[in-house]
Amino acid sequence: MKKHFLVLAVIICALGVQAQDAGKVFGSPTVIWYGIDFTKAKVLGFGDESPHKIRDEYFKAWNDVTIDIDLAKVFQKDAAYKDPNGISKMNLARETADINTGEEVELTPEVIADMVKQTPAGQKKVGLALVFIAQCFNKTAGTATVHVAFFDVATRKVLWLKKMTGKASGGNSKSAFTAALKDIFSQIEKKEYKAWKKEANY
Repeated sequence: MKKHFLVLAVIICALGVQAQDAGKVFGSPTVIWYGIDFTKAKVLGFGDESPHKIRDEYFKAWNDVTIDIDLAKVFQKDAAYKDPNGISKMNLARETADINTGEEVELTPEVIADMVKQTPAGQKKVGLALVFIAQCFNKTAGTATVHVAFFDVATRKVLWLKKMTGKASGGNSKSAFTAALKDIFSQIEKKEYKAWKKEANY
C-alpha cells in the first residue's frame, strides 16, 4: 500500500512541475528568440551543393527568416526580442563533413536538453526563451523538421518541446527551405500554439 502511495505522490509531483513549466511558457508576456540551431542538423538531397556553402550561406539565410515575422503575434506575446547572434556563431563553427551525408538522425528530448544548455548567453539573463533545433532539411522529401524548444534563460531548462514539419516550396534550395520555415511559423500562428495551450490546460 505504501508503495502505491509513493508512486501516486511521484506522479502528482511530476504533473505539478509540468503545470508550472507550462505556466512559464504560456503565462509569460514576452519571449526571447534565439534563432535556429543547425549544429546537429542533416541537410539531405542537396546533390553536389557544397557543405561549406550550406553552412556559411544557407544557415544564415534560414536564420534570417524571422526578420519580417511578427513573433509576438505568432506566439501570442506582448513583445518578442530577437537575440540570434550566439546561435549564428555556433552554426558557423560547425564541422561540415557530415552536414549532407548519411541519414536523418532523430533528436531525442535528452539530446535537445543538452543542446539548449550549450546555447550561448544572450543580452537578457532571465525570462522565457525560444530556439528551433533543426533536425533535418530534406530536399528529396520536400520537408524541414525542427524541434520548437521553449526554455528558461537563467536555468536553461526546457519547459515545452514540440516537433514540427514544414513544406519546402519553389525556387532554389535556399528559398525553398526559407518557405518551409515560414510554413512552420504559419502553422504555429494559425492553430498549433492554440492547441498547445489547450493541451497544457492553460
